[in-house]
Amino acid sequence: MTTTPASPTPGRPPRRPRRPGRYLLAAALAAALLATACDTAQQVPWASYSTGLQIRIDAAEATHNCAALQVLRTAAENTSHAHEKATGFPNDALVSYIQAAQARAGCPAGSG
Repeated sequence: MTTTPASPTPGRPPRRPRRPGRYLLAAALAAALLATACDTAQQVPWASYSTGLQIRIDAAEATHNCAALQVLRTAAENTSHAHEKATGFPNDALVSYIQAAQARAGCPAGSG
């Protein structure tokens, strides 16, 4: 007669050992999300900027126009204080969005 090991709780299957790889994957995903926290269009308050700014940034990214992206980034950095006085928040999200566009366009890391 053979016996099977009893479940720790009747009606429930025995627990499988946890795999540390799952936690590493979750940690890596969380880190990636934090690193790109402000590089999405949804986080930029576009209404506080000139009409068409996002379109210009996205077009420069699509055409890999690193010079145009750098000009836009420098302007955003230089006007951040004035923008904050006018709206209550600096250009941090906009600058991050442009930096992410520069990275996606393959612009040199030394830009900015």
